[in-house]
Amino acid sequence: GKNNAHVVFTDFRISIRDVVFKNDDDPNSNLDTDEIQFRGPYQIDLLTGGDAITQTIGDVVVPDGMYKELRFKFHKDEDMPATDELFDRSIYIEGTIDEQPFVFWHDTSENLDVGRSTGVEVTGGVINFTVEFDISQFLSSLKEIDLSQATDGNQDGLIEIFPNDEDGNRDMADDLKDNIKETADLINQ
Repeated sequence: GKNNAHVVFTDFRISIRDVVFKNDDDPNSNLDTDEIQFRGPYQIDLLTGGDAITQTIGDVVVPDGMYKELRFKFHKDEDMPATDELFDRSIYIEGTIDEQPFVFWHDTSENLDVGRSTGVEVTGGVINFTVEFDISQFLSSLKEIDLSQATDGNQDGLIEIFPNDEDGNRDMADDLKDNIKETADLINQ
């Protein structure tokens, strides 16, 4: 809504692991298994220059077949420099609200299931897949979030929105995390 007209996202990163392709026990499948897993962790930068971009996690050798779903787990990676924005966090966003800087992060380790009604076909043992997040829906997908209501409780000039923030935005952090999960979409390159 118009309350969010002055919200700008400048950085959006996620950290994930345990990526699994699932084919829903397709009775016609000749696969030995109904899921293929590769671990990660992967840190993915989903915003460059203010535009949402997609980033391919890589060419993964997967048995040929039709996969209906991709599941991954948000993962707070502690095996990286403590100075990294994603250190011990699984979702990280920076931006401005009415030109005042804000930071959002979450350390959720929930699973995220990304489905496609058509499925994702794998041929030749290789799939090039992308997960895309619709940033325009971050404030409205499941719950309406008015970021202009976020407060800088400790008056340090930075609006902090995270599970244990001191600014008074913890509930908003959980809502935003839920909205972000809702906006994930699987696309084929």
